[in-house]
Amino acid sequence: MAMSEPTAAEAHREPPPATRYYVVWAALLVGTVLTFLLSRVHLPSPFHLLVAIAIACAKSTLVVLFFMHLWDHGGANRLVFVTSVFFVVLLIFLVVLDNASRFVLANPGRGDTAALVPPGPDLITPRGATPSRRVDMPDPGKDLKGPPAPPEP
Repeated sequence: MAMSEPTAAEAHREPPPATRYYVVWAALLVGTVLTFLLSRVHLPSPFHLLVAIAIACAKSTLVVLFFMHLWDHGGANRLVFVTSVFFVVLLIFLVVLDNASRFVLANPGRGDTAALVPPGPDLITPRGATPSRRVDMPDPGKDLKGPPAPPEP
């Protein structure tokens, strides 16, 4: 099957004006500054991540549409883009769902688990700081009973 020659309209298509790229570039800079400024604002727990992801998605959409010329091309290219975005969203959703369905103690840093100190040496806490409570140690003043002594021969 031979490739068809491009039509006269396709062969002599005018390139997009440079002002389009300057406008998109300015929008990307605004998105970057907005991301930085919103990182300094305290939002409730899930919303700071949602806002950051929304800004990143808007910026990546601008890059794909204009700098990768998806705006000018249609058909299979757009179908491939929409399909890939769908699968990325699906994979992110499945990872978040898996993490959210785990046992509470497997997700450190929330609620009571933030107060617990894991057993073993603590490499993160600065020297001199004493943890409030350790999971592997008994309450002060109580001794652990060791394993039973082996029988004598």
